[in-house]
Amino acid sequence: MDVETIRVSVAGMRPVVAEGVRSWLRQDPRLVVVEAADDPDVLVCDSGACVLGLHDRPVVVFTVDSDRRELIAEVLEAVPHGRGTAARTVPHLSAREHAALCWWLGSLTKASVARRMGISPHTVEMYIKRIRQKYADLGHHLPTKADLLVRAVADGLYTPEGLAVDRRGPADETGQSE
Repeated sequence: MDVETIRVSVAGMRPVVAEGVRSWLRQDPRLVVVEAADDPDVLVCDSGACVLGLHDRPVVVFTVDSDRRELIAEVLEAVPHGRGTAARTVPHLSAREHAALCWWLGSLTKASVARRMGISPHTVEMYIKRIRQKYADLGHHLPTKADLLVRAVADGLYTPEGLAVDRRGPADETGQSE
């Protein structure tokens, strides 16, 4: 599955600040951080380093007063809808990995997922680790369940409707939940 995204480059900042800004930008699944030479859709630079009007692409000025949400909103507003150029690759998951991911993201514990799938909790843990590694191979570090949830929703691997999963599980013949 390919999703249109906005390519963003960060320039003209101290290295530690630039890496922090890149980290903020990477948290949004609609953005891909690239080098300036890779023809970004938007350039984010320090207020002292940007010369407005001398670039052939939109410029967003980062200041020490900027916060993550404001910066991301400005980047998204800088490019007209549908004008992003990058295609994001979504990792291929096996059917079992996908099932474990969906159950787990639906607020179940790994032990509950294991019972439902008829496997050990260790196997569920291995599925989740493999999914995280597949994302890491694509350049996405997703250390928390929330990080994985946001990315899986953005990539179409998990639908927001899945958030309303019935945590009691399917009822048995007597109408009782497990």
